[in-house]
Amino acid sequence: MSEISLSLNGQLIQVPDNASLLSMLESQQVALDSVALVRAGEVVPKSQWALTLCEAGDVIELFGVVAGG
Repeated sequence: MSEISLSLNGQLIQVPDNASLLSMLESQQVALDSVALVRAGEVVPKSQWALTLCEAGDVIELFGVVAGG
């Protein structure tokens, strides 16, 4: 299986070339309920994570979700 490189919070990681955003996050042991995901400057809705494939060179940033006002 071939792999691709992408940037996750500024760190270069390798994932399988058919990895979804969800599987990439799971492989990195990210707490899925507490983050928002931004890919190439755009928020990706959590409902799309399993349907969206990672691409070589992706720049992905994770942000902690904080409740309150």
